[in-house]
Amino acid sequence: MPSSQFPVPGSSNIGRLDEYLVHQTEKPLAEVASDHPEWQDRLYFNILDREGGFAAMAGMGAYPNRKMMQGYLLVIEGDKHYAYLNTRPLAADRDDIGAGTLRFAVKEPLVSWQLELADKANDIAASLEFRARRPLYEFSPIEWHSGEKLVVKQRHYTQAGRYEGSVRVGGRTYTGLVGIRDRSWGVRDMANVPVWIWIAAQFPDFCVSAWRWETPGGETIHEDGAITYESGEVTPITAIGHDLTLHAGSKRPKSAVFQLTAGGEKLTLVAGEIGSMFLLPPATAFDESDAEVLSRYDALSFGFDQYCRVTLGDQAGIGVVEYMFTGGSARYSIPAFRPNPR
Repeated sequence: MPSSQFPVPGSSNIGRLDEYLVHQTEKPLAEVASDHPEWQDRLYFNILDREGGFAAMAGMGAYPNRKMMQGYLLVIEGDKHYAYLNTRPLAADRDDIGAGTLRFAVKEPLVSWQLELADKANDIAASLEFRARRPLYEFSPIEWHSGEKLVVKQRHYTQAGRYEGSVRVGGRTYTGLVGIRDRSWGVRDMANVPVWIWIAAQFPDFCVSAWRWETPGGETIHEDGAITYESGEVTPITAIGHDLTLHAGSKRPKSAVFQLTAGGEKLTLVAGEIGSMFLLPPATAFDESDAEVLSRYDALSFGFDQYCRVTLGDQAGIGVVEYMFTGGSARYSIPAFRPNPR
């Protein structure tokens, strides 16, 4: 009888990972140190066509205190948007990184991941191996309270890579893709994060990963990041300024100029929107060529993962800039987010 068929006696919180010498507290791994309902252990991948034809983001999050695993796949191709979301109950099985038709697996720690992704309703399928093109960058720990309320206390790292394999969207297949992956764990109460901007940009010889959190009035909560090179060199980013141009009547940027302080130098990174993945629950497929539908989704979204062409000096690249304005922004006259009825 295979060992996987033996029931676990006594406690459903004992799982396969408890067999390894990896415990950090006296609790089983299914029981995390915090009882905060927004404690989460998450992974994220963006998947980008360097020619501007297609972009996707896919991820999985374990919420041990909510006993839930949640996965998602968002795709944009031209004016067409697709979304697949799935949740499953979480037992002592966080090593099963999957939900529905989304599966993620570590092939070689800190080097390679396997992604098997499908949205059958929208005829989307992907079989990809992410291979790192440079070492990971570990961001400084972040902890922030809004009054007495804990909003975030987490660790976070990113890593840029290339994908082997392909993504099929309907009748078209994309290969030669690039992307940046993200790993984070700890408390992150997104509904109470005022403003954040995350830059994940890829250039031929280097990558930029930078993150700024601020209050609605523009005061810095947290900023960090780095320019990382395929040679292994790392130049920390110590300050991030921004000047956004919004679509008329919208909180969605169409372009941005970022002033980065890195290695004692002032650098200008410019990002121009190719298309935006709209972040809203529950996301569904839509076509933004319908102005009324686009306006509705724009208003309902709490944020955007924006597929962009980027430049840094005379270097041109591709990337994602993630914008969230949940708390509103006085500088850009963006009100605090209040979900509208459908």
